[in-house]
Amino acid sequence: MSVLCRCHGEDASFLVACRECLPEEWFCGDCDVLHHKKQPLHNRECLILCLGQSVCLGQSVCVAMAMRHTIDRQHPSYKEGKRKLLESKQDHLIAEAERAVEERKRARSGGGPPCGSTSDGARRGKPRGRRGGRRKASATVTFPPAECSPSSHEDVPLTAPSAQLNPQEAFEKFVERLSSLNASGPSAEPQRSSASSWTFRQQKASERWTEARPNHLQCLIEKEAVGHPLCCLCHKPAVIRCRECLPEEWFCGDCDVLHHKKQPLHNRECLIRGFFEPIPPTTHVMKGEDGYYTQEQACILPTVSVSKCVCDGTTFTVLPGKPVILININGRYDLHQPLYVCQTCQQQRTPDMKDFLQSGYWPASVNTSTLYTLDLLSSFQELKVISPGFSRQAFAKLLEHRTKCGGRSGHIKGDTLQRSFLEFSYASFEKDQLCCGAAFTCPACTPEMLAVSVDGNRKLYRFRRNGSSGDHDHAFFEGLFVAEDSAVSGFVDMIQKAVKKTQGRGTCGDSQWTAARETSRKASKLDEEGMEVAVCRHGFLLKALNMYRGEIFAYPMYLQKELMPAKAQFFAMDVACKYWPYLEKVASVLPALQELTTMKPFLSVMHARAHATKCEIKWSGRNQEGAGTTAGEEVEQVNSYLSRCALTTKYMSKAARLDMLTLHAMLWNHKKGDSLHQALATRYVKTCQRLLDETAVLAELKTQLHCSEEMVSQWITDVMEWAAGETRDTSDLQGTTHTGLQRSIEGLYLSVRQRKQNLYRQNDSNKLRHRLRRKLAADKKLLLQEIQRHNKLDSAANIDAAVVEHSLSGESTVSPIWPWEVHDSVMSIFRRFLLSCIRYTAITNIGTKKRLHDQVMTTKRLQEEKNILVMEMAQHCTWLQNLVLKNKVAEEGGESGDEGLCSLLRRRNTEVSEGLQVVLQKYKTALGPEASVILNIEEEDQSVHSSPDTSEDEEESIT
Repeated sequence: MSVLCRCHGEDASFLVACRECLPEEWFCGDCDVLHHKKQPLHNRECLILCLGQSVCLGQSVCVAMAMRHTIDRQHPSYKEGKRKLLESKQDHLIAEAERAVEERKRARSGGGPPCGSTSDGARRGKPRGRRGGRRKASATVTFPPAECSPSSHEDVPLTAPSAQLNPQEAFEKFVERLSSLNASGPSAEPQRSSASSWTFRQQKASERWTEARPNHLQCLIEKEAVGHPLCCLCHKPAVIRCRECLPEEWFCGDCDVLHHKKQPLHNRECLIRGFFEPIPPTTHVMKGEDGYYTQEQACILPTVSVSKCVCDGTTFTVLPGKPVILININGRYDLHQPLYVCQTCQQQRTPDMKDFLQSGYWPASVNTSTLYTLDLLSSFQELKVISPGFSRQAFAKLLEHRTKCGGRSGHIKGDTLQRSFLEFSYASFEKDQLCCGAAFTCPACTPEMLAVSVDGNRKLYRFRRNGSSGDHDHAFFEGLFVAEDSAVSGFVDMIQKAVKKTQGRGTCGDSQWTAARETSRKASKLDEEGMEVAVCRHGFLLKALNMYRGEIFAYPMYLQKELMPAKAQFFAMDVACKYWPYLEKVASVLPALQELTTMKPFLSVMHARAHATKCEIKWSGRNQEGAGTTAGEEVEQVNSYLSRCALTTKYMSKAARLDMLTLHAMLWNHKKGDSLHQALATRYVKTCQRLLDETAVLAELKTQLHCSEEMVSQWITDVMEWAAGETRDTSDLQGTTHTGLQRSIEGLYLSVRQRKQNLYRQNDSNKLRHRLRRKLAADKKLLLQEIQRHNKLDSAANIDAAVVEHSLSGESTVSPIWPWEVHDSVMSIFRRFLLSCIRYTAITNIGTKKRLHDQVMTTKRLQEEKNILVMEMAQHCTWLQNLVLKNKVAEEGGESGDEGLCSLLRRRNTEVSEGLQVVLQKYKTALGPEASVILNIEEEDQSVHSSPDTSEDEEESIT
């Protein structure tokens, strides 16, 4: 690519590209400063010609200051600039020191308090922050304590360093003088912070706004005054105001045409009618005999300049071509494509797709009659991440409002916008794939994954559409994230043919679970009834499938089979206690699925609270060896995000829904990847702190219960044996009043807990939630009545109703152990009594033992979590290093003529390398100075990123 600045300088090592200055978008460093001095809001990119890489620049960045390799440290101008910088620092320090001396003199003269006392004014300072807030380094100085003696107030002469000294030596000597000056000064009591500083600041802000409100209203009214402005170019009476040209915003009619001929996207206002009236770019103001009037004109779409003609002609005449609609963040513009006519051979040429893309436009259709800016599509993508329920129609209405505010008119079609957006998203995905991207891979779980969490989302349903043309479209991301329906249905049919069906819902104790099913019937008004989603322990989306028969066991089994290459150790579900026996039964019939049983079952921690107590002890992730503090509820966090997408996807076609959900999943993973190092480092620090706290709690509990290590092991064994025991089958004892009452209490308690947990998770209708709340209130009332009946029948095994209500309120996560669960047979009690006598211990009920068991399990899981997090940090760094190597190999193996791909790989490699350094620095902060040894990671040499024309001496001086 050969580009030149508008000044045609050929010796520049870098150029600046500004798409908002099309078609003259290329600038050298000097021309960029001159041109954008009055246009600071333009978005620019710097192209380093020696590296072939573009870098985005901020509005306050000058190219000469931003590029490191252009600095010559031996140049006289560089040395002079460094000397001036040191002198400016010295002047600043001198001023600060003189100010401190004057304050001490005023304090000694009697204007301030005597030494050792604190004035009231010092305590009435403005509070800053919750704990005193941030303090400027030069605003508050805390001196060491000093005695009130004349020697402590001697003035230190503030003379500038000698001119013969080296600037660096003079600066260091002056810093020493300032240190001695501060050491000799009186002590100042630090500013005290107020506990209600935030409330104080909010109150003050409200008072200031109240005082300024009349002035704001007056200014708002005065800004509508037209006045008698003059043109900024020719000083004639102005008729046009353009705020995007500030501070030179006033133009007469002729200057407006000349100035905005190349800036048709500026929003202008006309004042010929005595007020500011927005006008479209196709309207300009003319002056006639009867005054001013408006006239239409053809505006040309800004594009990149054309290359040379086939006849080597370089002079072109630009004429309006066919109409084109441009839609950007400010709405719709009705313009014309440029028609270039060569003045040498009279050959005509119009921009093609390559020219439009280089100009920052994306087509709305193949014939390019409508164009969207890339900035608009990226903004819409970011809006979808922030607000998943934001629809395309709402965004189109917003753009139409912006169009009207600019004095323009026209309709914006939401369907066309969505299709073009999906095309753009798919092209961006393919571009990322060329850079070795992995959209559905967790860097911290590669190559060894600890746990996979799977759950269904019933809110991601889609209404059945009859005769819709969109249902026959092919999805862009078919099979990428959401599994193909044909493969899933074939797997489900194979499972159900091989295993005998068991009708009904699965139960755990007396609690019924809609997810614990082997079969389910299809809904009549829905096509897809929801989606089964699998995530890792860090919340990265891995795989999903559409549900057509409710939450049957075959769906998570398919996801488990697909994720076996990840080598996960645990498989987390909310009904793992019912799913795993079913999996073992299926694996015994189908040997191909036998490898699925190598994973360990994991009952998600919060869902375990709604299961039976014995089930919680046996299956909960808190009690699984090697699981760390994995909650198994990560899929619920993801589902809370994906559920908001259902506001729009339930009305889409099948292909559009699949594409939009896949896009949301990729954007979610991208956001998770950007903050993964922060999450792991923060989690490690909190785990270390919590481990210390829980270890202390465990030691205190052992002391309180007088437990030795041998007794602790025995109690844990007792709890596990009690949980592994068979639950009594009381189905044949329903006629017995006492036994039936116990079963009713257990069932009602678990039913209320489960209904409260699923009230919002599985229901998106307020009408349905209202009906469920009424049912929940009735069950809770009946539960309390049953407890009262039980207490009257058996006063010895009394149930505390207040404890049960506290457990159901959500404030407690511990399920109660019923009195009948801890009573053993007479022989069992006698045997335990003999053993306790041998060990000199007393008989302890199962509740106390479970309390100690839970504390021991918590401490063990925290110890495991520390090692797991270190391993995941190391895998994260290794993954980033491998990605850098892959990009380098791809760049070196690329074709020499494909400059775009090479530049893309180079940019991606730079981003990943810089990100790796940020990740390592964060892990160093969490792990300490030995982080590189602990993670077994070698830090990347920074010299590989330096410019090829940077000498070794410059490298040493930079470092």
